[in-house]
Amino acid sequence: MAKDLMSWAAEQPDWVNDSLRRIAAAADHSIAQTDADCILDNVRAAAGASSSPHPMTAIDASQLGGPSGETRRTVLAQLGPVQNIDRLAGGQKLRMAGVGITLVYGENGSGKSGYTRIAKRLCRSLTSDQLRGNVFDAGGGPMRVHVRYQVGDDAVTELEWDPATPPPSQLRQISVFDSHNARLYVDSGNRIAYLPRELAILEHHGELCQRMAAKFLADEKVLTPRLRVGLPAGYTPGSVVALTLAKLDSRAPSLPTEDEIRRLSELSQPDLAELARLEAELAADPVALAATRRRAVTVLTRVGQVLATLQDGLSETVGETLASARRELGQAVEAERIAATVSFGDEPVANVGGESWRILFEAAREFAAAGVEIPPERLPETTGDLCLLCLEPLTPPGAARLARFNDFVSGEATKRADVARDTLKKLLAQVEQVKVPEATVVEETLSGYGQLDATRAAAVVDLLKGLAGFEARRAALLNETATPAPTPDVTGLVDTVAAELTRLEAEAASLQRSASHTEALDAMRTRLAELQDRAKLGNDLETVLQRLRDVSEQKLLTVCQARVATRSISTQITALRKQLVTEELERRIAEEIAALGLTHLPFKVSDSSSGGKSLFSVGLHGAGAVKNNQVLSEGEQRALALACFLAEIGGDDARYGILVDDPVSSLDHLRIRKVAHRLVTEAKKGRQVIISTHNLVFFNEVISEAARAGDGAPLVKSVVAKTQSEGFGVIRENREPWVADLGARIETLRLRAKKLKSLTDFDTDEYRRQAKDFYSDLRESWERAVEEVVFAKTVVRFVPDVMTGRLKEVTVTDEDYRTIFFAMKRASERSGHDMSAGRDIPQPSPDEMEADLTVLDNFRIELGKRRKATFATRSALENPVGATLL
Repeated sequence: MAKDLMSWAAEQPDWVNDSLRRIAAAADHSIAQTDADCILDNVRAAAGASSSPHPMTAIDASQLGGPSGETRRTVLAQLGPVQNIDRLAGGQKLRMAGVGITLVYGENGSGKSGYTRIAKRLCRSLTSDQLRGNVFDAGGGPMRVHVRYQVGDDAVTELEWDPATPPPSQLRQISVFDSHNARLYVDSGNRIAYLPRELAILEHHGELCQRMAAKFLADEKVLTPRLRVGLPAGYTPGSVVALTLAKLDSRAPSLPTEDEIRRLSELSQPDLAELARLEAELAADPVALAATRRRAVTVLTRVGQVLATLQDGLSETVGETLASARRELGQAVEAERIAATVSFGDEPVANVGGESWRILFEAAREFAAAGVEIPPERLPETTGDLCLLCLEPLTPPGAARLARFNDFVSGEATKRADVARDTLKKLLAQVEQVKVPEATVVEETLSGYGQLDATRAAAVVDLLKGLAGFEARRAALLNETATPAPTPDVTGLVDTVAAELTRLEAEAASLQRSASHTEALDAMRTRLAELQDRAKLGNDLETVLQRLRDVSEQKLLTVCQARVATRSISTQITALRKQLVTEELERRIAEEIAALGLTHLPFKVSDSSSGGKSLFSVGLHGAGAVKNNQVLSEGEQRALALACFLAEIGGDDARYGILVDDPVSSLDHLRIRKVAHRLVTEAKKGRQVIISTHNLVFFNEVISEAARAGDGAPLVKSVVAKTQSEGFGVIRENREPWVADLGARIETLRLRAKKLKSLTDFDTDEYRRQAKDFYSDLRESWERAVEEVVFAKTVVRFVPDVMTGRLKEVTVTDEDYRTIFFAMKRASERSGHDMSAGRDIPQPSPDEMEADLTVLDNFRIELGKRRKATFATRSALENPVGATLL
């Protein structure tokens, strides 16, 4: 039997458990960069890095949001009052019906989603949102939520919940669906990722491991060029130093420590005295002289290689290529500037198209590409698309401007400049990689060779001059304002080095043949070589220690890549998927697809796992690889996501509750009705169904479906609103949305008129705006009165049905027409219409506003009374006239 996530995690290293915990707690399971950095540091520490790991905490079962041990039905009774969360108003209570439907309406920006985010943390959700305090008030205090819930027939439990603590496990019976969960179900590939939370957490952990593996591989590639550079030469073959340096290889079973190398490079005063004595005694010793020449051979061989590299890397051809690239860039940039002037000369901000502007544009393009399989070539440029900088919908002028930006960036002038910049950047990088050895290091390394005779001392001077010439040329090539000196002509030096190698080898062989050997003399020679190597190591110490660090880092990165390998994650995902995803689930998904009207699309269900990702999918069955998001509309994707959610919770006890937030975004009217019907059907099964929406059509569809269900789906309505006095998340129970409730409109307008009475100056621009807004809303309220009062809701916006039965309440008199005509005329001339200069009537006073509003209120009341009488009269018409008995 497959292990669950907690059992699998118990067998993993501490850093894995900590990673799973951070992922489970993160919104959308997408951890912040700071968390990712901590996990990466912990992997390095587990692989043997010297740095200390960050504190690690294992994942807790409460974070999985799975069912608790409680099997009795749990219902959510109330959220709130809320303290210091999302600027939600204090003292508000969002109460829910234990049986049937709780329907919550709130316009965008009302605070409605704040309560959904709280519910996602309390209940079972595939994603978890981070709760934040008031970002405009740093000293808001601790976050608290008053929660009421009931388990079975027990008394209602009340809890002051701190979001930093685990929620009650019983509430995990209740499942939440919102836009974030929809994004998790519907991804950008050829799949709809149905992921129970255990699989979602594991998949995100696998993705994190892949990102870390890529980071470790990139770091390893940075080390590779440095590790290819040879270590300082000239050490005696077989000496302790030479053998120690030979271990500085990632393939070696063990590396010397930094302390070992430092101790080897340090010579005490007695050691230095012994070195001076042995050098004096063996100054004419053929073996010592031969050893000196062999060291010189090793060093000069390396010098020859360096000279060849410098000649190629800093050649005249390289200089000419750089100069040509700079000229091309200058011409391309000028062409780009001219194109920008033509394209953006009328823009309100100067320097559009310039370097600083391009940085901003490219940052927006990187933002658009984040988390997307195929980065977009153009920024969103259609009216209504979100601007990636201000995150506001694009107006027509803004969309046109972004289209011009996209055209400019993809134009020939910009492309030419981009290619020129990239070409020059690569050429400069190649020059930067050409390293000229430091003169002091070369002089020290060649000191023994230069001391052999005056000719060879002069050769060392010539070599140093040549290297100095190369360093000057390199610096000039990298400086666009400098004129590069010619490439140093080192042909003679190269010939000299080649000839010297032959002569030194011959001299060393001749000296070795002439040497006499005794045990004491050989011991002195061995000791001298050892001391000379250690002295040389002291000079080369920093270079050798850096090689030790690089090799150690390379070995560490290899271990790290093995630690973050995703094979075990894929294996666990496969096992979990087979356990959690069954034929029964596939059947339920097919039923939900049919219920939501998606049978016109040929879906198939498949599953696999790779690279730490679960690829269980509901994908399109087409002729070839087809991505869902390239074929399905936004509405179809949303409906398919909801179908997967309903299929998933369909396997739970039908009594367990669901909370659905804005399930009909981008859906057409027909599918909105199907969603309403499906959710009411769930309520009829006995579920607690909590629906939150800002779509008034859907709001009314749910009401209509619940009315048809009768006692099977009792319903309670609440409105979440934002008010000037109380702020966000103000809850009104058993109320219609303002846009659909004439009584609520009249009350709101009355409060606004009353508030204006506190003003003393009625001749300001601010007062004129408020008066205009008042009469605009009053005019709309008269329009609503025609629907609601005059025609008795026979035909109502946002409601699909025509209630012909309500015509029995409708009468329209000439006086009704007269009242409506002149009230609308008065409201219209003070609201949305541009008034001619000749009719510059004075601004209405707050008293006049109240009077005009009273006309509407009285009309509503009087017509309501008349409707009742009309109803009674016309109801009698439906029955036969009674006959009189004789």
